[in-house]
Amino acid sequence: MRPAVLELRGVSTRTDERPLSGIELVVGDGDAVVVLGLPGAGKTSLVRLIAGLDEVVSGRVHLFGHALGTLSFAMERALRDRVGVVFARGGLWANRSVLENLVLPVAYRDNRSLTSLAGDPWLHELLEAVGLGAIGERATASLDDSETRRVLYARALYTKPDLLLVDEPQASLSRAHARAIAAFLELERKRRGMTILYTDADGRLDPFEADRPVVLHDRRIVPGAVRLPERAAHETLSEGAP
Repeated sequence: MRPAVLELRGVSTRTDERPLSGIELVVGDGDAVVVLGLPGAGKTSLVRLIAGLDEVVSGRVHLFGHALGTLSFAMERALRDRVGVVFARGGLWANRSVLENLVLPVAYRDNRSLTSLAGDPWLHELLEAVGLGAIGERATASLDDSETRRVLYARALYTKPDLLLVDEPQASLSRAHARAIAAFLELERKRRGMTILYTDADGRLDPFEADRPVVLHDRRIVPGAVRLPERAAHETLSEGAP
């Protein structure tokens, strides 16, 4: 069995919206897991919990084998730096260029100048991979929804995360861009052993790939479930029809 990159044991949160309750989830090293849930089930809240954006009020969170909440600030920050996040919407600095949006998190983390990172070959490989090779100098305020979403992918991948969280992977992407990004994510998973957690509303991840599904319903993980409750009920009725 692969070592766990992420473990949530009985985790509940405090948020401005409906909290998550009693979350149980284990994700192994190098796995690709999709969390299925209808709108309002708590998928984005789960991503926020793992990313450290929502307060945990009970339960235990283990990240890369370490219990969060028991570590020094520096150690916990170092673990969080190994996690990349792609939200379905928002999250860019509108007054900065595409390139600046990609390199600023690394510049702050490593105390480096923007100019020292601008020529990084990895940066330009990422822009090409997401179909943005020609717009690095553009202000993000001028981007459409698809371009914004692809910048979010590139920024999350630029840090070479060990765990990548992707909320609604196909959101705002054309079929061609979705295929290109899905292929690049699988390449990174095989090349570096990156672990991926997706969220999805209907289970139709294609062209993105996941090893196993987890079902989130009414702000809780449903033990043993592999399909959304509504889909499972529909399939049961169909099987029983004359």
